[in-house]
Amino acid sequence: MRIKNICIVGGGSSGWMTAAALTKLLPQMNVTLIESKNISTVGVGESTLTYLNVFLKLLDLKDEDWMSSCNATYKTSIKFTDFAGKGQNYQYPFGARDMSDAGSIATWYYWKLLDPSINNYSFAEYYHPVVTMSDQNKMTSNEDGAVRAFDFHNATAYHMDATKFGQYLKEKIALPNGLNYITDDVVKVNQNEDGSVKSLSTKENGELEADLFVDCTGFKALLLSETLKVPFISCSDSLINDKAIATKLPYINPDKEMECVTNCTAIESGWIWNIPLFNRIGTGYVYSSKFETPESAEKQFRHHLAGGNGNMVIGDVHRVNEAEYRHIDIRHGVHETSWKHNVIGVGLASGFIEPLESTGLLLTHENIIFLLRTLNRKDGQVNKFDKDIWNYSVREKVENMREFVSQHYSLSSRHDTPYWKHVTEEMSYDFGPLGIGDVAYPITTSADLVRRLNKTFEFGPDMGGLMYIATGNGYSPCSTMDSLHWEPEQLKHMQEQQVEQKDKYKRFKEKLQVTLDQLPTHYEFLKENIYN
Repeated sequence: MRIKNICIVGGGSSGWMTAAALTKLLPQMNVTLIESKNISTVGVGESTLTYLNVFLKLLDLKDEDWMSSCNATYKTSIKFTDFAGKGQNYQYPFGARDMSDAGSIATWYYWKLLDPSINNYSFAEYYHPVVTMSDQNKMTSNEDGAVRAFDFHNATAYHMDATKFGQYLKEKIALPNGLNYITDDVVKVNQNEDGSVKSLSTKENGELEADLFVDCTGFKALLLSETLKVPFISCSDSLINDKAIATKLPYINPDKEMECVTNCTAIESGWIWNIPLFNRIGTGYVYSSKFETPESAEKQFRHHLAGGNGNMVIGDVHRVNEAEYRHIDIRHGVHETSWKHNVIGVGLASGFIEPLESTGLLLTHENIIFLLRTLNRKDGQVNKFDKDIWNYSVREKVENMREFVSQHYSLSSRHDTPYWKHVTEEMSYDFGPLGIGDVAYPITTSADLVRRLNKTFEFGPDMGGLMYIATGNGYSPCSTMDSLHWEPEQLKHMQEQQVEQKDKYKRFKEKLQVTLDQLPTHYEFLKENIYN
């Protein structure tokens, strides 16, 4: 089939991201977007990963262009509070590791082996100076390179109002580049004999025909699910959090509360996200209905926000009581095929994994970029092979996300509540039904996860995020069993090396602190550079 006319069904962030990318980068295509006049969005804030920078560069967007329109702030890391155990924290920072004074990637693990009192939190801190910077809530564009290994332009992500981001793309890119925009309701989806979509019957604008229909209707999946009846493959066997409560809170002290990390805090039956936008805080509780009712979950959420757990920067009873709380259903998984006949699902209509690793927009912009490549490769000509590759890629991405997110639970040592006892001691994190995984190191059982961890800890050049999650939860490639084989001279030499390495690192931290003392807070940096 040759694609020339594209109809995007549904607005929201996924619809407008798709429309902006297609109209700007494939101007030879005729693109229409239809959305209902009655649009409901959650709008509590979205946390992104650095992959978004590729999408922004494709659209020629600079921070100063769009951030102020979307109440956006910066993000340098993801912090996991109380996940490994109550009172234990770790971070997954963005960007390259700083090996200047580190010795090697094994250095910290030997420190831990020789001194078990060393906190697991210091692992990310040791290899990423940006962790120390984010802990003090400081920010810099780092043009002078004073914060080593901190690539501000490529290794910084964002917190944003995704609804406003969609509206910005609509007004500044999609419409100026010739999008045909229709506000109307789809009353019927008309199909050809082979099952493909022939046209959309609308309430006020008649029939809309296209070569390709992009389903951006969220969990409803009007075209992919309701019309084409594509089966949905659930991940609920390994991800049991199926509910969320979301709210918005005003700032009391933005200098302190406007963090440059996404803080994820584990509580009784799930975890709480904290996303600091420029104008307010977006926060929510992701939990399992197997262990909490909506009423009990909201009570836990309110208690936490009011400072009841003692580890949040929020802690104000009045604003917690004044806030409005919205209850949301979560559906983990992916459609069996995200490209069926002449319909593609993008965003929630395609698949979703809970937002623990900021995966919400990730699948959206990755699918859009892959669609751009597919349509550009042969001037809009696509065949069965192109569709198969698309479907494989989407399912592989979702499976990788499912696997990675589930490891935050499976590697934890918490068992202090029925929920945490269940996810750490009773659940089986088997491969699941997707049929896609790491070909070289598939995870089909807990034993396979151990093998993956061992492979991760071979200190190769690219060990990915699992290294930070595993280490944060107390896993290490070195054990006291290894030290039993050391000769006395070998042990003495290692101890001397560690003393030298620690002294070198201490001098660096002292120098880094001098730099950090001169930096503005995240809030001050934004006021000076974005919201001036």
